[in-house]
Amino acid sequence: MDKYLQQRIVIYPDGNAGKQYTTAKTAQALLALSPAQQSLAQALRGIVGQSNVVENADETGTMVGRGRAIAVVRPGTLDEAVRVLRACVAADTAIIPQGAKTGLTGGSVPRDSGCDRPFVIINMRRLQKILPIDAGQQVLCFAGAGICSLQEALKPLNRDSHSVLGSIFLNPSVAAGIAFGSGGTQVHKGPAYTDRALYCRVTKGGDVEVINTLGLKTPSGQEIVPFLDEAEVLTGKDVDPTCRRAASWPNYPKHVTSFDGQVSRYCSDLAGEDCNRSEGKVLILATVHDTFPMPRESKFVWISCKDFATANLLKRKIFSSPDCLPKQFEYLGRSQFDCCDRGGRVLIKLIELLGMMNLSGLWNFKLKFEALPIPFVNILADKVLWYLNPIFPESLPKQLMQQGRDFDHHLIMEMTEFGGGELKRLEALLDNTLATLPEGQAKSYVCRNAFESSRVMLFRFAVQPSIRTMAVGTGHQGLIIDYAMPKNFDKILELPEDWGIEMRCLCSHFGCNVFHESLVLRKDVDAEAVKKQIKKFIERSGGKLPAEHGHGIEYAAPEDTRQRWCKIDPTNCMNPGVGQTSRLRNYA
Repeated sequence: MDKYLQQRIVIYPDGNAGKQYTTAKTAQALLALSPAQQSLAQALRGIVGQSNVVENADETGTMVGRGRAIAVVRPGTLDEAVRVLRACVAADTAIIPQGAKTGLTGGSVPRDSGCDRPFVIINMRRLQKILPIDAGQQVLCFAGAGICSLQEALKPLNRDSHSVLGSIFLNPSVAAGIAFGSGGTQVHKGPAYTDRALYCRVTKGGDVEVINTLGLKTPSGQEIVPFLDEAEVLTGKDVDPTCRRAASWPNYPKHVTSFDGQVSRYCSDLAGEDCNRSEGKVLILATVHDTFPMPRESKFVWISCKDFATANLLKRKIFSSPDCLPKQFEYLGRSQFDCCDRGGRVLIKLIELLGMMNLSGLWNFKLKFEALPIPFVNILADKVLWYLNPIFPESLPKQLMQQGRDFDHHLIMEMTEFGGGELKRLEALLDNTLATLPEGQAKSYVCRNAFESSRVMLFRFAVQPSIRTMAVGTGHQGLIIDYAMPKNFDKILELPEDWGIEMRCLCSHFGCNVFHESLVLRKDVDAEAVKKQIKKFIERSGGKLPAEHGHGIEYAAPEDTRQRWCKIDPTNCMNPGVGQTSRLRNYA
């Protein structure tokens, strides 16, 4: 088998794109379809309509993953989604639930080699209904609703959504955040989590059962699925008063400010309802989430430090109380700063010109283009972006760009006021701590207006796309690895020097000690071997991985996670192979 079909984290497979496609296509062609599988697409069209089924679709992931599905089906109601799932199970196919396909570990696209059934993708993107509950104190989201769309829907109610991810400009789906354990930048909210959900799972006997833990009441005799399909508004009267299930991570502020030897969050955590971190082993239909008050005032500050010890000292001071936390507290290393500048200017300008809500169409076009059966097509777009990048202006204010080049460690903090004096307390903590440092040890810059604040966050959000653009542009290999270190871990993990790492781009959701490593490797290095070495090294150092991108096809799930997935998907028809588990029926 072609080595580029094996599980990997290689961003840029160095010119073998055409060979990879051909091998994947051949593997799919060798899989003979049963009569039920051959007629499945037509049966699906009878459920969702002619235009919402695409046959023989070649899918490529955002960073990794590539394969063919005999059908991509897009249900438009919850009832259609359930009926589609039942039809796919009856036809004995492998099924992948899919949202906006923004995942970084290949968990939402088919994997042809080694699977004994053809894949069908159930794309939930048409299911975008958002229903605030009780003046927006909580909100019910259908599986395809985007987190950016949710933010916009809650603004008139002066409420804030449960999650903000680095890929928010691509409007990833709410359900995917739950399925893959996404964490995001919001310190006081915790990772995407809810115990109030509506989802389907496939039983050992091949039946599809609908699990309802939403905590909602329905009119007498009406089932939850048609009730939600027809609902246009939800009020407090629709909530079951006896429901005590959590709709966000319980008491996360206290958890994240306890500097103990535990990690704050990671993808193998078994807590909560089975939909949490299920990674496609169930089909999520809808979820209920807590919302949060919008701050009365917000202030962004960029703090640059000469060394990591100073950055960590500032974190310990700022995170001294669960009652007064910054909304965001992010870290960027110098190499990551340079990478965002060298590879992210075009993306940031596009978001500025098109708006946060309008970039996902271009992104989807890029992914479709990269899936074409043409050699090198998977690197062409990033090559163009790389050569266009220097033409565009720098993305940050001039003073911040200079500060970024003068210091090696950078913190981005959003201080907010909710009516309890939080902003002034945080400002005082920061100013008092900075005053104790030697002259030149740290420097802060307070954003002067909303434009500068938005540029700072867009610069941070450009991290993942820019590393791919730079790796492709410079003709190198790259790895992306995310992991969580214990909350009391106060250093940068020192990787061995003999692994062929030419550039190490490091950023972090610093408040919860979740790190994202983007590594540029020499072309002569075996990236797969380096990946395995780094993973083992992180685990030996006390880290947990992955921390928020999900296992996908890149990470082997630990035994307790595998057992949980086997329990909720006993026939292994849902996303087989995720977490590097068996791809065969019944986990053979």
